[in-house]
Amino acid sequence: MRTLDEGPLRRAVLDVALPACWFQLLIFANNFVDYTWLQVLGDEAAAGQSQGWTVFWVLTSLGQIFSTGITAVVARRVGERRLDAATHAATHGIRSALLSAAVVAVLGWFLVPLVAAASQSSPRAAAYTVDYLRMLCAGAPLMFLFCACEGTFKGHGDMRRPVRALATAVLLNAALDPLLIFTFKLEVLGAALATVIAFGVTGALLATAGLRRGWIVGGLGGLDLRLFARVLRIGAPVSVHGIVFSLVYIAIFRETNLAGGDAAASALGLGLRLEGVAYQVSVGFASASAAVVGQCLGARNPGRANEGAWTAVKIGAWVAGTWGFVLLLLPEPVIAWFSSSDLAALHAVDYCRIVAASVAFTAVEIILEGAFSGAGDTRPALFLAMPLTVARIPAVILAVRVFGMGVAGVFWALTWTSVLRGLAMALWFARGRWAAGRA
Repeated sequence: MRTLDEGPLRRAVLDVALPACWFQLLIFANNFVDYTWLQVLGDEAAAGQSQGWTVFWVLTSLGQIFSTGITAVVARRVGERRLDAATHAATHGIRSALLSAAVVAVLGWFLVPLVAAASQSSPRAAAYTVDYLRMLCAGAPLMFLFCACEGTFKGHGDMRRPVRALATAVLLNAALDPLLIFTFKLEVLGAALATVIAFGVTGALLATAGLRRGWIVGGLGGLDLRLFARVLRIGAPVSVHGIVFSLVYIAIFRETNLAGGDAAASALGLGLRLEGVAYQVSVGFASASAAVVGQCLGARNPGRANEGAWTAVKIGAWVAGTWGFVLLLLPEPVIAWFSSSDLAALHAVDYCRIVAASVAFTAVEIILEGAFSGAGDTRPALFLAMPLTVARIPAVILAVRVFGMGVAGVFWALTWTSVLRGLAMALWFARGRWAAGRA
């Protein structure tokens, strides 16, 4: 297996980034399939699923503890040429993920109605949110297995196998959605069930591939608590930021509902998904920066690690910025593919044109967050990005309630905080102290 700490650097970044981008875009497509089918049921169903999607981020953020932590530890051991230690880390990381997922599933089932009540949506949309989230919580073990296995492959610098596995799952979700939503009349519950099945298939395919390659060991041979603690130490800061990010969006959806009703909330969900094309590409390049930085630091080559991170930033920000121009110049034809509601589409056009300026800055933030995690130093996500994420709540309230900007005020608040987060992350990474991180 060719490691990432040697050879042409641009090629090393792209070898991981390109399949990782396809991987992330497939996740994005999986969610968009749900949204597109549910639009047929009306704004209430689409708004319910969109508001549920914010808590879906909580679940994926918790899963990211293990994806981030396992990636960092496995990449460092691969760079050190300690492949047995990398297998040990992946195996016990997956066991830790499954144990944690069982706890999340039980707690989430009972907390979901509180989340729906906080959204201030219509009773029907709130009922859809409960249905969607309870099914996702029940599927948490499958989602966590997926995250942990993906982190194992990413740490080895291999994203091609995860792409093939996820492509299979997306096709399965696309086939199941109309069947479960309409034929079996499960509506939003059917969309969530299709998503859970898709993640389960992906996780099973990745676990099987990992076992065949010797990157994972099967069985129930106990749990390495020291490894568990190390994974938590590395992954928790990023996860906490992701959870706060999700909770902040519950408040933002609440303000959006108050400003423009279910159509505005549906538009915000659609706008986030369209912006999400650039976001998912950025996460793909973040995977590359994490793997390259981790392996290069393991090989005691911090200079190459630094250059690799900035190479990923330059390419990823250019790609994301290009999509930003598309959203700025051509929002109507893009939105027309996904929205059947005239009012929701009108709000979504405003969203695309406003946030277009911040897309490249978001890419900088996400990619450097990946570099920090590869170095085993995930604190910047907690102490730099999170305060600016929380600041979105008062910024939205000021824009909507004080300055009377309506739904557009929500979008402007999101844009400026994204710009500030990208700048803050770039300045902090340039200081270079991340090279001393432990994994």
